[in-house]
Amino acid sequence: MRVHRFPRLTAVAAAGAAMSGVLAGCAPSSSPIDRDSSPSPSASTSAPPPSTKIVTAGPQRDEGPVIRRFPLLQGSVIEGWTAGTLGDDSSDRVPGPSTYWFDTVVNVGAARAAAWAGQYHADPVAPPDSVAGALRDVVPSGGFVGGPALDRAFSSPQWQATVYLSLTTGRVVVLGVDD
Repeated sequence: MRVHRFPRLTAVAAAGAAMSGVLAGCAPSSSPIDRDSSPSPSASTSAPPPSTKIVTAGPQRDEGPVIRRFPLLQGSVIEGWTAGTLGDDSSDRVPGPSTYWFDTVVNVGAARAAAWAGQYHADPVAPPDSVAGALRDVVPSGGFVGGPALDRAFSSPQWQATVYLSLTTGRVVVLGVDD
């Protein structure tokens, strides 16, 4: 039986063509790559998008849950709070650890809000856009101030807070995520 052998030159050329195809896959493309950490629509649905809020409690107005998470709000009027998990409520998702969220709107008074704005060097910020739907009616309209120092003042080892102060109404919007 005769075995067919490629001439050496043909084998080298074939190997070179294969390597150029492999290397072309490693070369940077001419179009920019989206490096957003959000899953693309074609990504697996077993890991739910982190921005979906599933309400498991609220809306309520009792102060205990608010003060336990954000002690600086003690002595304020609770306009409302809601809480839940981040992800989707699909029954086919993979079980595992959950990330919890807690949103609250609290009236601390204009003087206290102004004092916090000065103490924590708050600057104008965009209005909160991810407040749970049940609380949107109690979020004041108009401008807000906030910033990293204010967020740190309200945060704890367990809760990461994003804080929005309305200086005209004396209301505080706190969006908390269980760290």
